[in-house]
Amino acid sequence: MRVRVSRLAVFMSRNGQLVCDVPDRHRQAGLRPAAWELLARHTRWAEPRDEDAPLVKQLLGAGVLIEEGSPEHHQEDERSPWRSWGTAATYFHLATRTLDGERFVTAADDTARLRQKAEQEPEPEPFKRYDIPALALPAPLALDSAMDRTLRERRTTRRFDDGAPVTLAQLSTALHWTGGVQHRFDVPGFGEAVLKASPSGGSRHPIEIYPVVRDVKGLAPGLYHYAADIHALEPLPGEAPDTETLLHWFGDQTFVPRAGVLFLYTAVLERSAWKYPTGRTYRAVYTELGHVSQTAYLTGAALGLGVFYTAAMRDEPVEEVFGLDWRHEIPLGINGFGVPHPQEAARQREMAAGGEPGFSYARDEWDGLG
Repeated sequence: MRVRVSRLAVFMSRNGQLVCDVPDRHRQAGLRPAAWELLARHTRWAEPRDEDAPLVKQLLGAGVLIEEGSPEHHQEDERSPWRSWGTAATYFHLATRTLDGERFVTAADDTARLRQKAEQEPEPEPFKRYDIPALALPAPLALDSAMDRTLRERRTTRRFDDGAPVTLAQLSTALHWTGGVQHRFDVPGFGEAVLKASPSGGSRHPIEIYPVVRDVKGLAPGLYHYAADIHALEPLPGEAPDTETLLHWFGDQTFVPRAGVLFLYTAVLERSAWKYPTGRTYRAVYTELGHVSQTAYLTGAALGLGVFYTAAMRDEPVEEVFGLDWRHEIPLGINGFGVPHPQEAARQREMAAGGEPGFSYARDEWDGLG
């Protein structure tokens, strides 16, 4: 048996002790001098000494060492996009990837925590100013009335009408503008390029959409993949997730299962890494997610649907159900679409018309504020 130090392992000094962080397992291990010396002998594949067997076993169990020919070995060798993006991007992704058993704080608990924190440490100011004279700007130009209305009505909705389904036409329209192909053209020497409603660096468009259908009139509940090139849905195997499953996947947030349809966004990493072999590209993927989500919000507003976005997600079970491999395709977050509850719709109309502003809350969320 030959072993070596895992390429995913990151070493740091903490309070005078060398610590190894194994990000894919969310584990950290303090290393004694004997472990340092052993690891220094195994930066490349090597047979361990007989007397090191107990320590080697511990380090293998912790993921600090890996065995030649093991699944961990193959995983490291196959992580192609991450090789060009480097250790820092890989570490950040794995360290912030939420595993199946990790706990999310409830909205009520988080509200209590923040209230207590605000007593000791006030919130940061929402605006930045310089201590210099400011130049006044003219009033904004009037936009096309439909565009103006859509921008004004773009709001986050967390309270939905349980008895009102999203229509198939609304779903089709939301998919068309959020992820559909608007133009195709040939780039000599490279092949076909596509343009969508949301911008993408280098026109790489790494983001895929997986609709999770809960209540869409004329469409069976279940998991789907949006085939953007033909504007069609591909039914995926497996049963439609129930409420408890969706709560588990998406941070135990009770408003999530009440949406008529969820758009799970993923990124196919090879698309971006092919053109941009640098770690900063990982940032760009999430920037593009923001563009796509805002397009979803504006489309929802134009359709009269309520929309929310959340990044609270347990990556591990989502990856398993959708057949995603973090080395090649990663889950990013979700937009939810649904018909707003009548009281919520009225509140948002009043706010758009100049009424009292406020947040949208599900009925049982945020310490009874909904």
